[in-house]
Amino acid sequence: MGVISTNNSEITLYIHTDNRLAKQSIAVAEASKAITKVVNLNEVQLTETQWADLADLLNVKVHELVNFNHDIITSKLGKNIDVEPNQLLKLLSQNQAVLKHGIAVRGEHALFITQINDLMQLQESDSGDVKIP
Repeated sequence: MGVISTNNSEITLYIHTDNRLAKQSIAVAEASKAITKVVNLNEVQLTETQWADLADLLNVKVHELVNFNHDIITSKLGKNIDVEPNQLLKLLSQNQAVLKHGIAVRGEHALFITQINDLMQLQESDSGDVKIP
C-alpha cells in the first residue's frame, strides 16, 4: 500500500497551478461529481516516496515523470540522462518544477494531464442522470 491517498469518490490533481492547463483541469475536475483535491506543487513539497508511489500508480518508470529538457535538469545533469531512479526521485522532490506533466488520480487510476480531455478518463458516468423511457 502506498502513501498517496486513493479514493474512488475523489479526484486529486498534482499540478503547478500557475498555468492555463492546470486552471482548466481544476475546472473540469470540479465539474465532475467527484470531490476535487488540488495539490499545488508550487506550495506543497512531495517526498521521494510519494513521487515513487505516483509513478507506480501511473505504471511508469521514475524517469518518465521528469522533463529532461528543463533548465534545472540540464544544469545539474548536462546531457547525462543515465541517472539512477533514486537520484531522480531526490531531484524531483527538491525541484518539482521538473515534473513533465501534471498528474490526476482517482482511486487506483492515475494519468498524466497533457491536455484537458485527459481528465475525462477519470470521470464516471452516472446512469442515474440518464432518463430511461
